[in-house]
Amino acid sequence: MGNAGTLAVFFSRSGENYMVGNIEKGNGEILAGMVQSMLGVPVYEIASEAGYPADYDECSKAAKAERDMNMRPALRYPLPDMAGINAVVLVYPNWWGDLPMPVYTFLDSISTGGLRIYPVCTHEGNGIGLTDRCLAQAYPEAIVMRGAAFRGTDVQEKREKTEALLRSYLKDSGFTF
Repeated sequence: MGNAGTLAVFFSRSGENYMVGNIEKGNGEILAGMVQSMLGVPVYEIASEAGYPADYDECSKAAKAERDMNMRPALRYPLPDMAGINAVVLVYPNWWGDLPMPVYTFLDSISTGGLRIYPVCTHEGNGIGLTDRCLAQAYPEAIVMRGAAFRGTDVQEKREKTEALLRSYLKDSGFTF
């Protein structure tokens, strides 16, 4: 397959984290940086224009409210040029068993017909949950590939282990190094 036409896309949040306290760089940002380094592909950050509270509990409440209202928050950054992009390594946290709502805003804003989406999910115990199924249901014209899940604490505290597992997932998915 190769890596041409691939974009690493991530949603991430720094601040107070469930298991490791305050973090300077979010789990998704770290994983997307690894993808970029391994595959030599560009990266796009999905960020809500309004942002989220740094406090974990407050952020969790805001994320749940957005999910319950099926919101599509405005994005902070202009959309990337998707010309020639046929695969997205999509990095995001499992929030309330779903994707963060800004991820839906991004995917709703681009053409997903025939797009291969490689879900890479961070979590603290729920794994990929239903997020890969949420993607497949919301974007039936996309090709949602087998996903991978990474504990946020491992991303923060066990970088070598995380990098090895991510490399294995990407290799098994047909990417080249």
